[in-house]
Amino acid sequence: MLRKKIAGTWTDEMFLTALYAEEQYIYRISYVYLKQEQEALENVQEVAFRAWKYRKSLKEVTYFKTWLTRITINSALCLLKKHQQLTLTYEDTGAVDDIESSSFENLVVDQLYLADLLERLEVKERSLLLLRYQADYSFQEIADLLDIPVSTVKSTLYRAIQKLQRQQMKGGESG
Repeated sequence: MLRKKIAGTWTDEMFLTALYAEEQYIYRISYVYLKQEQEALENVQEVAFRAWKYRKSLKEVTYFKTWLTRITINSALCLLKKHQQLTLTYEDTGAVDDIESSSFENLVVDQLYLADLLERLEVKERSLLLLRYQADYSFQEIADLLDIPVSTVKSTLYRAIQKLQRQQMKGGESG
């Protein structure tokens, strides 16, 4: 229904409805980049503000989610640059006092291990991995979204996967 209309014919209510429908998606992408709930929520607000402010620049409704993803990523990267001096680690995750379920504990350990491996990648490599495997974008969609050639997307993803495999073989050790 909304995808067939041109942005100029959207009412403010239609735009807000489409924006609210993508709120969880924006939060997930934000959280992947920022790794903290409060910063991710702050980014969701910033994305909503920027999307509203620049809604007239959206030429085609079919590109709404791509346009919103680009705003989300750029906003998250801006926040990362602002807080770069305040690099936080997982050391403060501290004691999860009485976890009764070992499967939950294993899940947490696996997630922290994966987060640690991903953290060792460059921002561009991590971004491409997340867009490809978490957001399920095609190579072409990623290339269009980031304004880079498809061959660059593929080679960077391949290199990032190779880095992750080497780190995993080392057991995730630093270095």
